[in-house]
Amino acid sequence: MSILYYKLPPKQIFEDIVQSKRSEKIRIKGREFFVYPHVYPSDKFRTTNFLLDSIQPLLRNATVCDMGCGMGIVGLFALEQRAKSVVQVDVNPIAVENAKANIALYHHSDKQIKIFESNCFDNVPKQTFDIVIFNIPFHSEPYEIKDPLEYAFHDPNFTSTKKFLRQVISYCHTKTDILIAFSNKGDIHGLEGIFDSNGFKWELWKTTNTHQEYDNRIYMLHRGF
Repeated sequence: MSILYYKLPPKQIFEDIVQSKRSEKIRIKGREFFVYPHVYPSDKFRTTNFLLDSIQPLLRNATVCDMGCGMGIVGLFALEQRAKSVVQVDVNPIAVENAKANIALYHHSDKQIKIFESNCFDNVPKQTFDIVIFNIPFHSEPYEIKDPLEYAFHDPNFTSTKKFLRQVISYCHTKTDILIAFSNKGDIHGLEGIFDSNGFKWELWKTTNTHQEYDNRIYMLHRGF
């Protein structure tokens, strides 16, 4: 059974969504952004502001990878906070086009920000980052993904998370901060076990909403060798 966070719009082919530019505008941190159908609507969920507030002190002069970028909020916020450069990545082709539209909206150059349609790092040129940020799906139960939006909510058996952790080491230097946003709505013990089995040093770096049924949390990981 699908875990519906919000009602999906009627199914449309990718070309129709992109060519028609059928989108809404939302506001986050006082800035406007386009959000396309079938892309994670960052203004609907409390994780977004928590993540942005938490990472702000780390961004100045940093090279940043925004993995699972969706509509591109984290990467654009990083540039606003004087990040040196940003790479955005998403497996959802509609999200990639959405992020491109928001890059154009704020007139950023290719030297400042690049975007790749990619399953984790598969299509990302080799380089190292100071910060890698991944707001991973909360739900790891077996699930058949039928809509590209569902990649934002479902990672069956932590398949994408495991792949990300295997690949990210090749994109890190010795001081890279890897930040993973999650919640105890998901399988925190399973996730932490995956960190351990992949040899990462990690800490529960930030938490909020701990007085509620489900919290929001950010793990900070470092290379374990």
